[in-house]
Amino acid sequence: MFRSTFGRLRRLFSTFSVVKSSYTNVPRKTLADIRQLYDSGEPISMVTSHDYITSQFLEHAKVDINLIGDSLANTTLGYEDTNELTLDEFLYHVKSVQRGNAHSLLIADMPFVSFESSVEQATQTAIKLIQRGKIQGVKIEGGDDETIPTIKKLVSVGIPVMGHVGLTPQKHNALGGYKLQGRTVDDSVRIFKECIKLQEAGVFSIVLECIPNRLSQYITEKLSIPTIGIGAGPHTSGQVLVISDLLGMRGGHVPKFVQQYSDFFTQAVEGVKKYQEDVKSRTFPNADTHGFKMKKDVLEQFKEKVKGL
Repeated sequence: MFRSTFGRLRRLFSTFSVVKSSYTNVPRKTLADIRQLYDSGEPISMVTSHDYITSQFLEHAKVDINLIGDSLANTTLGYEDTNELTLDEFLYHVKSVQRGNAHSLLIADMPFVSFESSVEQATQTAIKLIQRGKIQGVKIEGGDDETIPTIKKLVSVGIPVMGHVGLTPQKHNALGGYKLQGRTVDDSVRIFKECIKLQEAGVFSIVLECIPNRLSQYITEKLSIPTIGIGAGPHTSGQVLVISDLLGMRGGHVPKFVQQYSDFFTQAVEGVKKYQEDVKSRTFPNADTHGFKMKKDVLEQFKEKVKGL
């Protein structure tokens, strides 16, 4: 079933392959490219970005999938959790990311309460994100019996959907917090069943978040679509990290599953401190290095004209 669904989505979204990157002549990645990576066994890279600048990082790094995650609520907007983020706020960031990245496949989260009420609400939200945000697909958390009909509807109208199971941040209150999932037999069975249902519903990929390594490996081996892990070990089809975690942009606690590849926060604070020192000591700006010259005769004429003012 998946292969026929994937083929239909590939035809519907083939127009996105002609979008050119702003820095090379390489076309934007499509679902077909992601499937090719999966079929060849090459790991899929996915990173979240939240604005034009961070999406530029991903474009120039040639990341496979750029996820506009609702995690921007915590990492960028200062909310306590993702559930406070509104669709209009989120769409603002989706459009910003899209303007900054013409290389990666663009997938956007469906924010909390933007799709749960009905299939019709979910369809309108997805259409809004695609029409106004110019993305290529959406990600929906959960794989229960209430979510599956929504996913089937979106897929049927040609909207690619990425699934998301395990720790689903929008439901952290019901899950008892941001905790490892799949620690018991029953919970592991539930997660696996959700993955099977999502695959049958036509999703092109599934994010596995915060589940044991062996469970994610088993699920990955049993599915015929890519799995993208975050806190799910090395045996998934690809990996995803939040850009602010990956680059160390926030400081403070670093989750166990995160590998930091830079320390932007410390570098930024030190940079601002040095700027402040230079301002206080009047070593910045330097008249010759940072300033602009004025011809002597122009200055004298100016002074003469403003004498009486």
